[in-house]
Amino acid sequence: MIKDTWFLLVNPSAGGGKAQNHIHEIEMLLIARNMAFKIDVTACPGDATNIVEKAILDGYRKFIVAGGDGTLNEVANGILTQKVVSSTQITLAQLPLGTGNDWRRTYGIPDNLADCIDIIKGGKTNIQDAGLIRYSKDGQIHKKYFINVAGCGFDAHVTADANRKKLRGKSGMLTYIGSLISSINTYKEPKVSVEIDGKKNELDLFTLLAGICKYAGNKMKLVPHAIPNDGLLQTIMVRKISRLKIIFNIARLFNGSFTKLVEVESGSCKKIKVESNSPLLLQVDGESIGVAPFEIEILPSCLCVIVA
Repeated sequence: MIKDTWFLLVNPSAGGGKAQNHIHEIEMLLIARNMAFKIDVTACPGDATNIVEKAILDGYRKFIVAGGDGTLNEVANGILTQKVVSSTQITLAQLPLGTGNDWRRTYGIPDNLADCIDIIKGGKTNIQDAGLIRYSKDGQIHKKYFINVAGCGFDAHVTADANRKKLRGKSGMLTYIGSLISSINTYKEPKVSVEIDGKKNELDLFTLLAGICKYAGNKMKLVPHAIPNDGLLQTIMVRKISRLKIIFNIARLFNGSFTKLVEVESGSCKKIKVESNSPLLLQVDGESIGVAPFEIEILPSCLCVIVA
């Protein structure tokens, strides 16, 4: 039986425990708006995907994620992996209680919880695209969906460092900037083969981004031309670049104007293949997942999300 009830999924660890601290407030806000809901709490990484798959089997079709982009990614993976109903028959909303909360910026979703819940109750939706990555980990090929931004090279190097700091209780924009600056000295550009819609390129790669949405890295407009429902991956590819030039242009990461640098190529495509003879890290929606080789493809119009 289909349930006309919101399934509220809370990641208590999100935002350094911020989501846990707001559970009662969220419940009161939902009750005040006469929004029927069931609540569940994740216990470990990956838990959200399994919880959502089971909830869909149980008849739930509306999900609110109280957490960050990592938790949102896990829930989206549950929606896109299940075979019970079409993924577009399931509605996904977020209460941004993580560290970066970048996915929601493309849609103008605010920080304030009461405003967010008003938007959810309003019910305005967008059918957005998703990306599918097939990647290597522990000698095996895995697959994962993403709904915001995937990146490899320097971007993934910074993400991995920032995530290590997060485990030690350090997070936020200043922590990410610190990881970015420290990674400038440790990252070495590998020789990489990048194939975009069948066109192959060999280069010393600084970073490569594939975006469904515009923002990543805690408020940075890293894929400024991304449109969530155009059926295309928006790409940003940066060739080898001087470290001094990176430092002088950090501020331009926040408004997207860094794309005007001569080392930056932007475009759009439906499929990307990347190979590297040396380790090349990969991140999706802010989570480190594996290394090259990997393939990315666009899945058009497959996820129904609440927007402002």
